Amino acid sequence: MDPTADTPESMGGSSADSAASPLPVFAPVRQPNRFVRLWRSIGGGSLTLSILIHVGLLVLAGFVVFASQVFDKQVDFLPGGGTQQGAAASADLAHKVQMKRQQKLQKTPPKQRLISTSISATITLPEAPPDVLEVPDISSLSGGGKLGSGGFGLGGAGGGFGSGVGMGAMSGRSFKPFMMFGKELKDTRKMAVVMDVSRSMTKFLPLVAKELDKVAFGSPLVLYFGCGLMPPKGKIDDEIFPVSSDQFRTFWQVWEGKTSLRATPAERKSFKYDPAKPMPLEAIFNLMNTRRNTWFVDFNGITYAWTALMSKEVMEADTIYWFADFMDKVDSEQMKLVLKTLKKRKQKLYIHASKEGRSFAQVRDELVLPSGGEVIQTQSEEAPKPKDKIAAQ
Repeated sequence: MDPTADTPESMGGSSADSAASPLPVFAPVRQPNRFVRLWRSIGGGSLTLSILIHVGLLVLAGFVVFASQVFDKQVDFLPGGGTQQGAAASADLAHKVQMKRQQKLQKTPPKQRLISTSISATITLPEAPPDVLEVPDISSLSGGGKLGSGGFGLGGAGGGFGSGVGMGAMSGRSFKPFMMFGKELKDTRKMAVVMDVSRSMTKFLPLVAKELDKVAFGSPLVLYFGCGLMPPKGKIDDEIFPVSSDQFRTFWQVWEGKTSLRATPAERKSFKYDPAKPMPLEAIFNLMNTRRNTWFVDFNGITYAWTALMSKEVMEADTIYWFADFMDKVDSEQMKLVLKTLKKRKQKLYIHASKEGRSFAQVRDELVLPSGGEVIQTQSEEAPKPKDKIAAQ
């Protein structure tokens, strides 16, 4: 062996150093399985990270929602301190409480119909609160333009409701035909009465007022002393007063008494009510003095009854019912003016004569019939029967 061969000693190192520095040993690297390699090849790592992030966000959002529901208390806040907002809020709360109480107190009316075929049967119907009764509207009452025979028949309320309310519970307005003293007033929904209260006619006033209130309660009633239809001679006093006024006391005491009808206008104005003097026909006065919607024309002579027929107090009625004896003078030209007003207002004039006075036929032919009205006759005023005529002959 060549002594100069490369040895540890010849290379400047010792044998000890050679023994302390062994050669490095590399462990074999473990390869991932096929699924992991495939998952990484398609970008599975990024997808997994994205899924984890979204799941974390969802968990965080769910926690926030849950916490807000747990700690968010429902507090009814009413402004206080005596402010306007506090008063309004308190009133609104009180209204809601009241409405809830009413709903609890209300009873549902029975939906069954009780029918009895016996006239003498006794049936007790359950009571229903007034506020749960439904009133049919106007469209249902008309039934497409034709009224039912029971007033509200086609509206579904039956004849009973029509008989009780339809005959004038709306201040003279009705949905059934008006029947004055047994005579139908055709196409009448609202009426007014003009009454002759001259001394020979006042005794009929309670009867007419009672019939009017039975047919159409609260309808206008205008009183005039006389029934003439003459043109005015100069300016006349046609002012109308309510019967509740002090003027009515004077009017009744003076003109229903024995005061001369020939008194001058100046004398008429000087008349005053005297409590010391008796009231003529006091029972009738008290009856009229308390009736609502009743008016009178102060005395201006017996021939200006057109002031009542053309007054604003009767202008809303579609039928005017005039009760008089038709003994006073009438004028054709003046009746034309009255007829013109009636037609303009689309009103009909019905007359009821206590007796057929000298002007009856003229008023009928020139005023009543042209207006579309008719003559009312009670049974006692009808023409005598044939046997009575023979006996009279």
